Amino acid sequence: MSEPLIRRHYPPMMTFHAPHCPAVNDGMPSFPVDEARTAYPNHHFCVCAAGDIAPYVMVEPATAEHEYDPSGTRPDDAVRSLCRRCFGTHGEGEDREVINVRPQHRPPPPGLILPGD
Repeated sequence: MSEPLIRRHYPPMMTFHAPHCPAVNDGMPSFPVDEARTAYPNHHFCVCAAGDIAPYVMVEPATAEHEYDPSGTRPDDAVRSLCRRCFGTHGEGEDREVINVRPQHRPPPPGLILPGD
């Protein structure tokens, strides 16, 4: 019998910078590369780190604050669909509520709609 799948929240997409990148500021956290890849599965590398082999990367959010915009794409282990903008699930921990949800556009039902129906 297979074990039940544990669902989790996905963090928002992050940009990984090399420590010598001019865009890096003192407030950015640094992580070993393997730890950063595990903690932030949705990431991309800044051009400064594209050809660099460094043991650490500086981590920066790739998108500004925004409301959750469900994409319809949901990894098997995600609690809900990934956001279209940041590829995260907009939650941390099991008890955090998603409060600002942007509704998906739904087309009107097919057929003639009469007033009063």
